[in-house]
Amino acid sequence: MRYTHGVLVRCLERLKIGCLIAVMVFPVIAIAGDCTSGCEAVTRDGHFRISVAPAEGEVPLRNHHDWILDVWDANNNPVKLDGLSVTGGMPGHGHGLPSQPRVSEYLGEGRYRLTGVLFNMHGDWTLRFHLVRQGVQDVADLELTLDY
Repeated sequence: MRYTHGVLVRCLERLKIGCLIAVMVFPVIAIAGDCTSGCEAVTRDGHFRISVAPAEGEVPLRNHHDWILDVWDANNNPVKLDGLSVTGGMPGHGHGLPSQPRVSEYLGEGRYRLTGVLFNMHGDWTLRFHLVRQGVQDVADLELTLDY
């Protein structure tokens, strides 16, 4: 198939417009680097705010590790949740996490230890936090890039 320069330019312009619309219509809740110094996000419906960081200050590749998660309500008060779970994966690769992180300990003052986090390759990852408190359910997505 042969394209002329003008056809390619029009295609690229339409692609740029489509990307711009997608960013405006589907905002990312949080964009992060590698979260070594912590990443924050507000849940989709605004009920909670979270901050998460690896317990040891780094995100190791191909090793299970723990993360510390802090949760606050909309009034900035620490929250003890009734339920908390974590899922995720690499959307660009079409697969989930190679592990099943779980809450191993409530540390008090809205702080939780997540055990069993594992990233098996470089690239863009999404972690989805499912939070429940007094019948209110909400979700926070964190996107991080492991590129080292």
